[in-house]
Amino acid sequence: MTMKNIISIFCTIFAVFFLGSCSKDTADMGNEDSPVLSMTEDTVVMHVGETHRLSLTYSISGVEWSSEHDTIATVDFRGVVTAVKEGKTLVTATREAADKTLETRKASCVVEVKQ
Repeated sequence: MTMKNIISIFCTIFAVFFLGSCSKDTADMGNEDSPVLSMTEDTVVMHVGETHRLSLTYSISGVEWSSEHDTIATVDFRGVVTAVKEGKTLVTATREAADKTLETRKASCVVEVKQ
C-alpha cells in the first residue's frame, strides 16, 4: 500500500466520521430567532412554600415567564416557581422573535401544587 493510498483512506475515514456527524440540523439551536423553544420538564409537582427553577433546553435571552394562575404558583423573571396554594397552573416561557416575520416561541410546564 502506497503512502498516497494511506492518506486517501485516512481522508475518507475522517470525512465519514467527523464531517458526517455535522449533518444534524442544529442551525436553530441557541439562535435567538429560532422557532424552537422547549423546557427540560413537562410537569413539576411541588408542595406549598417550595420553590423550583424551571429551565429551557438551551439558553436564550429575552424570555418572559408567566403563570396562568398566580394564586396557585408564581414565577419570576429567572423561571423560579414558588408554590402558593394547592392546585394546578401552567407556567409559560415566551420569547418574541426579533424578526417579526417569525413566530413567537412558547414553552410550557404544568405545575401541580400539593399541601
